[in-house]
Formats: sequence, C-alpha cells, structure tokens
Amino acid sequence: MKLIQFAIIFTSISFMSIFTANSQCIDFAKEDGFLKLDTALYIPDGRLNAIPLSEGDNLDVYKPFFRGRQYRVVVVGAANLPKVNFKVANFQKQVIFDSKKSGNDSWEFVSDKNQNLIISVDIPAAESGTPKTGCIAVLIGFKQQ
Repeated sequence: MKLIQFAIIFTSISFMSIFTANSQCIDFAKEDGFLKLDTALYIPDGRLNAIPLSEGDNLDVYKPFFRGRQYRVVVVGAANLPKVNFKVANFQKQVIFDSKKSGNDSWEFVSDKNQNLIISVDIPAAESGTPKTGCIAVLIGFKQQ
C-alpha cells in the first residue's frame, strides 16, 4: 500500500514540475518572443512552441508554410543560455536559412510554394561544469494580406 501511495505522490510531483516549467516557458514566449515577433505586423500562428532545454540540447519543429504568405520565424532563448542557433530546412535536408551564418535570431521570407519546413534549434554545449537550463521559444507569424 505504501508503494502505491509513493508512486502516486511521485507521479503527481513530476507532473506538477513539468506543468510549472512549461507554464514558465509559455510566459517567457509571450513576453520575450511576441516582442521580437512584432505582433503589430505579424499575426502569431496560434502555436506556442516553448520548452525548457539545456546546453547541448536541440529541438526540431515541423511547420507548414503556404505559398504567397510573408512569414517571420523567431527563436528566443533565456538570458542564462548561450546564443541559440537555428536552421530552417526542407524535408530533403537542404538548409534554407542558418542563423549562425546570418547573425539574426529571426528570419523573414515569403513562401514561394506550399511546403513543410523543419526549424532546427541548437543550444551550444556547455564548455565546462553543469549545463544550464532555460526556456526556448520558437514563434512563427505571418502578415495579414
């Protein structure tokens, strides 16, 4: 009986900590991410891709883009993390945009066709010590036509 109680308590605490971390990341995305997305010009696509990650982690976000629409893709990381890099590639793994080469944390483009793209986020590995953890947000907006 005590084992069952322990399992229930442990599971509850795990879910609460995951929910708290995710809600903090959602708040981070709304505050920092929407500011960089510039919601006066770009309408958010309705999905908040925000998650806590550590140095050395990576994340792939798969997203459809539609012909003729102008988009802005923004990737923001918590201040305690090193500069977050991201690439946008098609399903044939051809890189269309690389933030490391451009030096930008956002990318604006007009999609020339209906297509699915992969936004790959990479947090550089820790140079030494314990890797830092922080929120990462990937936001996508489009201009109203």
